[in-house]
Amino acid sequence: MRSFKVYFGFLIFFYFGLVTAQEEHKISILIDTKNASPENTIQWSTGENTKVLDSGEEDPFTFFAQVGDHIRWDAMSLTEPDVPILITSLQYIRGPRIFSKNLLSGTADTEATVIRGGKEYYIYELKFRIGKAGRVHQITSRIRVGD
Repeated sequence: MRSFKVYFGFLIFFYFGLVTAQEEHKISILIDTKNASPENTIQWSTGENTKVLDSGEEDPFTFFAQVGDHIRWDAMSLTEPDVPILITSLQYIRGPRIFSKNLLSGTADTEATVIRGGKEYYIYELKFRIGKAGRVHQITSRIRVGD
């Protein structure tokens, strides 16, 4: 009887672990690097598990995430595959502070985990550089965090 209770306890534990498993969101920024104003030619791509609330055509690109979700951003050229694009930073602008820092340093794969939610959009500025010595461009994007 005791082993049944232990077994049942493990089943409950693993069930709730699976139900509350968090998502990983991959956000890809596709940039026309031949355009004189590449920040105006952005296309966004996401993984299948990411709910897009605004595609970025009229308003800033917006997607939905939950507390505990892991988000990874990367950038690539639409027109020149050999030209590297570096995300230099993600800077908090306004809304709830959903990450542990207001300024996330850019890397090849910039990433962060949502640590808290809020009722408003988290608005941030993403800065990127085309090539190694190129000028820094910026775009604004949003994240809506649900409960």
